[in-house]
Amino acid sequence: MGLRKGESIDYIGDLIFASVKDEFDSVALCSKNVTSRTFSVYYPHLRPGSDRYAVVSSTNANWEEWAHLSPEEYKRDKGCLIETTIDALEKYLPDIRGKLDLVEASTPVTFHRYTQHARGATFGTKFEGLKVSMDLPKQVGGLFHAGSVGIIMSGWLGAINYGVIVAHEIENFMYNSGRAADSSSRGYSATETQGALS
Repeated sequence: MGLRKGESIDYIGDLIFASVKDEFDSVALCSKNVTSRTFSVYYPHLRPGSDRYAVVSSTNANWEEWAHLSPEEYKRDKGCLIETTIDALEKYLPDIRGKLDLVEASTPVTFHRYTQHARGATFGTKFEGLKVSMDLPKQVGGLFHAGSVGIIMSGWLGAINYGVIVAHEIENFMYNSGRAADSSSRGYSATETQGALS
């Protein structure tokens, strides 16, 4: 959601986690009848060179609920998603609707169309990808992968967390490779090198 040029909003935080459910419900969390949203608020001071404000709403979704709709149903339901999202945001920014210049929405069908990801996935693999990713350096020394592979969480925050973990693994690899190279240039055996590193 983009605000019109010249419009602004008060600082209400960068991330707003909103839910109307009293307790955790994984089925409701992914339902087209959205009960939980995360609003990411972008202020000009966070985006040098821009004087515009924007709000991104993130929700979970089920492919099955979107993939088999007729074009008319899809348009209607996407419009409903937009309206209910603005309704939810108005609880935090009561005058937001009148300030909006551009509103767009995407669904699993949108992600599938533009990325060809299976079932409109947005965040890559879940936990099954973690072992593959972590085993890469064992198969090819020095080959590392960092991304959203379901460690701790998914999406950009998961990618950042996993990136920190992989950076540590790379640092260990570089340090140990350097020590091994130093010892081999002095004529030490691999066994002596391993003992020295222990």
